[in-house]
Amino acid sequence: MNRESLIVVVLAVLCVALATAVLPARAESEPVAPRASLLPLVRPLWSELTAAQQAVLDPFAQQWNSWSAQEKRIWVSLADRVPRMAPEARERAYQRIREWAALTPDQRRLARQNYRLAKRLPPDERQAQWERYREMTPEQRSVLRSAGWTSNTAARHAGARTGLAKEAAQPLSDLARRSARRPPPPRPTQF
Repeated sequence: MNRESLIVVVLAVLCVALATAVLPARAESEPVAPRASLLPLVRPLWSELTAAQQAVLDPFAQQWNSWSAQEKRIWVSLADRVPRMAPEARERAYQRIREWAALTPDQRRLARQNYRLAKRLPPDERQAQWERYREMTPEQRSVLRSAGWTSNTAARHAGARTGLAKEAAQPLSDLARRSARRPPPPRPTQF
């Protein structure tokens, strides 16, 4: 080892020794700032909801405290509206809450994407799609729901044309990517 390398090593060792001697002393003399609580990010906690809100949102009791604040605000808003609803609308809201609570996170994600897809359709087209779906038998609907990526085949077997079903079974990002890559249809040759 030459002299310059030795000096560099000695200086590095001295710097490390000095840093370890000074930092603990400095840390002891300076007050430690309290850590910011993460609690405001997840409020309201389940225990902070009113009894009426808890009664409406009961299917979500186990998962409530793990949700984002935004998601909680949406559900609390709904829970505040449900008691003022007409009895049949209230029962329908309770049923939909139970159905939503039974969904897996992936099923919820897909349902949100399908909702966004349906909202992009013009109202008259959306209504026509809905009417075609309502005309299906329960067996046809079951085939359509369970079809997944092959829902266009399922719709053909079910006997109904539902353009929405084909796109609804897949994430929007895949649909947008595919439609962006799709070449224009071939033009017939003229003689």
